[in-house]
Amino acid sequence: METRDDAGFVPFGGGLLLQSVDFFPPIVDDPYRFGQIAAANALSDIYAMGGEPITAMNLVGFPAKLDLGILREILEGGRSKIDESGARLLGGHSVQDDEPKYGLSVTGFVEEDRVVRNAGAKVGDALILTKPLGFGILTTALKQDLVSEEEIEDAVEMAATLNKAAGAALREVEVSAATDVTGYGFLGHLLEMLDASGVGAVVRRGEVPVWERAAILAAEGCYPGGLKNNREYLGDKISAEGVSAEDLLPLHDPQTSGGLLISVPAQQRDALVNEIERRGALATVVGEVVEEPGVRVTA
Repeated sequence: METRDDAGFVPFGGGLLLQSVDFFPPIVDDPYRFGQIAAANALSDIYAMGGEPITAMNLVGFPAKLDLGILREILEGGRSKIDESGARLLGGHSVQDDEPKYGLSVTGFVEEDRVVRNAGAKVGDALILTKPLGFGILTTALKQDLVSEEEIEDAVEMAATLNKAAGAALREVEVSAATDVTGYGFLGHLLEMLDASGVGAVVRRGEVPVWERAAILAAEGCYPGGLKNNREYLGDKISAEGVSAEDLLPLHDPQTSGGLLISVPAQQRDALVNEIERRGALATVVGEVVEEPGVRVTA
């Protein structure tokens, strides 16, 4: 709790038992895809700790007035990602709700000497991000009928992609710290890591992967309320040099099933990038850890 780690843990069986939970309302129209994204998002906390998922339990809220076939598709989507992760589905719990909601309670395991915390980033570390930003902006545009689900298919597919590859790479290459990028946005989760580690960072905006359509929509004023809240909350902890306020918007965007943000010693940077890419995932160096507190975003 002190450093807001991604999952709770207790000593168990010669290692650490990891526990996390997440669920939310639909963010895309397709029920199966919604199930996949929600499950991938919940499993992500285990991967961010360097662990492997063991079991999962469904959490469901569903209106009595809706066709149960929709719920069946949601659960099938979630099950596909649980199976892909190698975890076992052990059941779950459902309640009647006015709005559909779905997610997972996930239990994982990590050897004690392999656990990755969100504290421990060191001056000189490279910062690596494993998924593009802007999914919250795109789903807001979807709700406003400014884009179709087909138009943002690449982003939807990425959100449904497990962080399994990056999580496995954490077990092969020694890193300093890691977290996953979700509701507080890239800058919010980066600052959590930095504050927990007693350091700061320089981020190169031009190197940060952002969905192109998301950057355009945000500049036009289409973005979720959570983005505005994130930006206001961080306040003067963020400074920009040669970067406009519009260009900073995607870095505040709340993500659903975002990528991992990893702090890795400079001498291990290329090894980690290569290991993640070898496993078929994205790995982009977006900045470095510095001594001065806060985050400085440069062009």
